[in-house]
Amino acid sequence: MRVKRFIEAETEAAPTRQEESLCGVLVHVVPERIDAVSDELARLPGVEIHARTDNGRLVVTIEDAAGEKASATLTRIPAIGGVIAASLVYQSTLPLPSSEEPTP
Repeated sequence: MRVKRFIEAETEAAPTRQEESLCGVLVHVVPERIDAVSDELARLPGVEIHARTDNGRLVVTIEDAAGEKASATLTRIPAIGGVIAASLVYQSTLPLPSSEEPTP
């Protein structure tokens, strides 16, 4: 249960953000509900839809957003009506640039 460990680790992380998460997710949807699910996903913080198929699959990325970590947003997706499954296929955690570092 890697997803469960990832979510638990994100939940236990220190409140000061020093890194940012990016998740790649495959969302399988009842084909007749793909438009409604796409609309709901687009309203979630940090979510971007990159591709969709006629048979009900959506390729989505989730980034940490103000007030909500990517892992928390990921756990909300299966509760959307018409979602069959949401599979985490990629996860990366990158350090945020230090305010002391010069910006290019």
